[in-house]
Amino acid sequence: MMNKQAWRQTLLMHVTVGRALLEMLIIQSAMALILPAISPLTGSRSIPINGYGIQFFTLYCLFSVLCLAFRWRLRPAQRTVWQQLLTEIEVTGVLSFELFFSAWFFLWLFHQLDFLSLVSVSEGSQIGFFAVTLLGCIGFFSLRIVLHALAFWDRLRLKRLRWEVTHSHLMVVVIGSGIISAVIVLILLAVDFSTLFTDTRPLYLIISFLFAMFMCTVFTIACVLPPSILSSYIFTRRITRRIEQLARATSMLRSGDYSIRVNIEGEDEIAHLQADFNAMASALERTMRELKEERDNVQTLLNARRELIASVSHELRTPVATVRSYLESSLANWQQDQPPATLKQDMQTIEQQTIRLQSLINDLFTLARAEVGRLEMRCQPTNIELLVTRVVETIAPVAWRGSRVEVVAEVESSSPSFPYALVDGDRLEQILHNLIHNGVRHTSPGGIIAVAAQADERQIILQVKDTGEGIASDDLARIWDRFYRASHAQYGSGTGLGLAIVKELSEAMGGSVAVESVLGQGSCFTICIPRAQAATESIADGVFMSTQDIKTRPLPIL
Repeated sequence: MMNKQAWRQTLLMHVTVGRALLEMLIIQSAMALILPAISPLTGSRSIPINGYGIQFFTLYCLFSVLCLAFRWRLRPAQRTVWQQLLTEIEVTGVLSFELFFSAWFFLWLFHQLDFLSLVSVSEGSQIGFFAVTLLGCIGFFSLRIVLHALAFWDRLRLKRLRWEVTHSHLMVVVIGSGIISAVIVLILLAVDFSTLFTDTRPLYLIISFLFAMFMCTVFTIACVLPPSILSSYIFTRRITRRIEQLARATSMLRSGDYSIRVNIEGEDEIAHLQADFNAMASALERTMRELKEERDNVQTLLNARRELIASVSHELRTPVATVRSYLESSLANWQQDQPPATLKQDMQTIEQQTIRLQSLINDLFTLARAEVGRLEMRCQPTNIELLVTRVVETIAPVAWRGSRVEVVAEVESSSPSFPYALVDGDRLEQILHNLIHNGVRHTSPGGIIAVAAQADERQIILQVKDTGEGIASDDLARIWDRFYRASHAQYGSGTGLGLAIVKELSEAMGGSVAVESVLGQGSCFTICIPRAQAATESIADGVFMSTQDIKTRPLPIL
């Protein structure tokens, strides 16, 4: 079933002017064929030409005008207004010629029938026929102008809500004005419909009455319409202004301006819509910001992955190439049962490179397990004083022989015995090893690396301080990234995994790590870990320490 809009498009103003003229001619021919049926309606053999003859021709012109006006489509999109106006005038001329020819034909026909006494011809009937024809042509042209104006108004109100609301108000005014004007006409003329529409009254009196009522309605609407349009426009302006503001804000939001907001006016539905728009814009701005941050994070991860591949390739290639080189050299110099003289030294070099390779693989494995949350931690009360002393005694001789860097331990405590920490001892040793080795690599010969420990009521503070080259302020924020090397560091100075492991392990044990550094003076890495008793009390009380809750008391840099 077709809807209302499809029905209107199919029936009204849908065909070309040629087809509309053809349909009009078909209707005229059909009406001409029913002309003999008028005689029985008169109650006599003759048809008074100034009575039912004019009535018939009036209906003939009316149906012709309505058919042509409502079937011929309005201005196509590719035609200008002046071109359409010229076409309207031409079609009106064709209609005038056709109606005047029809009037002449019916007058000739009635004059011919006058000899057969089938019609009675009165004086002035010819003027009446041509007057109806002229009114029909004028009515057709006026009706087409009105239809074009209504179509323009319809397009205007569909594009602008302000005119749509004004249209709704004006429809009430027009209908009310029509009803009031009809009542006024009836009162002024004091006409009783029962006496007006009788067989003795000719049709032109009825048409005169209807025309007078129509003109009165038009006059009333013409007087009421301008102030109604003005008042409706002013009334709807505040409503449409806020909606237009929302529309502009929506367009700006769609174009990418997520900071746009609208002013909330009033407490009605539009105000609620404005508030919802602001909330939506805020949520969208927050979402886009999060997406941008996520995109940046993904880009950072991709860059880190590329750096990882490059760094791992380099770090793995170097020891593997060294091992292969020494093995090939040893095999080439092997003479029957007599090993080469450099075999022991070659084996030591191969062992060192194998240890380096194993260390790199272990670091990668540790970071991978920490990333997926499967890093095993066996936290238990640990003697920090003993652990720090053991680590320093292990590394100090190697650091002095290899780099002429002194490594010392500084353990401070207000109590006779240094408190225990709730940590994984092996992981804490790994943290200290990484920090000390990092300091040895970046400290010139004759420098000092101090491993200090101090305790307060709830935590233990470990600090690894060196007198090395320091870290630039631009690099401080990124030293915890995997495979990141400071801009002034040499490419072969390390894998770039040590500090990343320090951060992952410290946070996995419920602690935190921070760094202070002055370029050219040295660096101080601070690790805060929970005391065994404080951690037990926190767990018993249901309170867990976060890295934000841990406040460090930094020690001076050497």
